[in-house]
Amino acid sequence: MLEQSPVTSQAPQQLKTNDDRIPHIEPLFEDATFVSEYSRLTKRYAGPDYEPILKYTLAQLKEVEQPRILELGPGPGWIGITLAKRRKDARVTGVDISSTYVEIANQNAAHEGVDDRVDFRKGDACRLEDFPDGSMDAVISNQSFHYWEPPENVLREVVRVLKPNGVFCIGDDRRDLTFMASLIVMLTKWFLTANVRESWMRSLQGSFTSKEVQAILEHSDLHGHAEVKLYPRMFFVQGRLKK
Repeated sequence: MLEQSPVTSQAPQQLKTNDDRIPHIEPLFEDATFVSEYSRLTKRYAGPDYEPILKYTLAQLKEVEQPRILELGPGPGWIGITLAKRRKDARVTGVDISSTYVEIANQNAAHEGVDDRVDFRKGDACRLEDFPDGSMDAVISNQSFHYWEPPENVLREVVRVLKPNGVFCIGDDRRDLTFMASLIVMLTKWFLTANVRESWMRSLQGSFTSKEVQAILEHSDLHGHAEVKLYPRMFFVQGRLKK
């Protein structure tokens, strides 16, 4: 799960095997063995994937005191945990649809000594009922965008919970992998367990292309607020909310 530098071209090369999107419904999100494997492997390998989210969010929140950050689909929690370690006054709340992921994410936060500032809870990103309007300084997410059906519903909630001038950074795999990224995927997947490897392949097939992401944004409440930054294997929707 290694990421490369941003790409400058806006015309990606698609893999022939990934032309048609198949929505990803993961059957193993409540399986304790799978979740444990995923937690261990993402801690070891996935750091470069979410580093752009961390760098962007921390830079944009530099002048904000005691920022409140919401993470959607945190999985095992490593992004929020890392963010809290780098920003000692930040408070991070993660919302995940899987109770098994929530349990292991809270365990990871306790083990890393940040459970006083990081907590994870079960919930649906389409209905963030526990979070009042304009209550968050930032909303972040990684590898969850393609699960949102439709994504526009979640992006509406992102806009609702953000404060004026609030920050957002949402990253995910892109189905239109560049040629170099497809080679990286082919090599990297063999470092994973069979369950995690197969889940990642389902995830890639369920992800959106860069053109599809642009079309989604044009019909969402983030239209006019967001820019899309492309990497060989990933995209990042980021910006500030102009309220």
